[in-house]
Amino acid sequence: MNFIENESEQKLRGGYYTPEDLATYITKWVANSSPKSILEPSCGDGVFIKAIHNIGYGKKSHFYGFELLDSEANKAKERADELKVKSTIKCIDFLDHAIQVMSSGKTEYDAVVGNPPFIRYQYLPKESQEKSEIIFKSEHLKFTKHTNAWVPFVIAAIKVLKPGGRLGMILPAEIIHVMHAQSLRTYLGEQCSKLPELCSNRTKLFLS
Repeated sequence: MNFIENESEQKLRGGYYTPEDLATYITKWVANSSPKSILEPSCGDGVFIKAIHNIGYGKKSHFYGFELLDSEANKAKERADELKVKSTIKCIDFLDHAIQVMSSGKTEYDAVVGNPPFIRYQYLPKESQEKSEIIFKSEHLKFTKHTNAWVPFVIAAIKVLKPGGRLGMILPAEIIHVMHAQSLRTYLGEQCSKLPELCSNRTKLFLS
């Protein structure tokens, strides 16, 4: 059994960043739908902002990023300014924003990109655990305390995505088989028209 006091800071915050070439690949696929607004639920230091710049899409859409850490949010803001990518970066929990949008009954974004945090449920602060449960219950999905932070992030991201929008995210291959992701698998089948594209040990989730 693992204990929280034995885990690294990186693991506790789920901070596993995306290689630029992979971010660019995902962003190019998303941009094929000509989105006017692109959401990243956990933007870190802004590698997807760089990806938007790489494909020449910085002035064709508005990037909306959410990030919990001030230091990383500031890096993302600086990167957007430097690369002249139109953006709004907020240093708040994306789940708070998603719950508010979901309660309004509206959708917000044309596309979603990202690499959500990978944090075990028992390592999440109590407030984050409660928000995760709210996300599940809002969609009438079975909730389990064995879930991981990336699962409610994906559910919430789909919920704030406009009809016909695209979602490109990097998720663990366990989405295919673990019990705690069963609700998400069912939800994806109900809400989306395309199945994930898979690679050997990591899943690139491309949905529309």
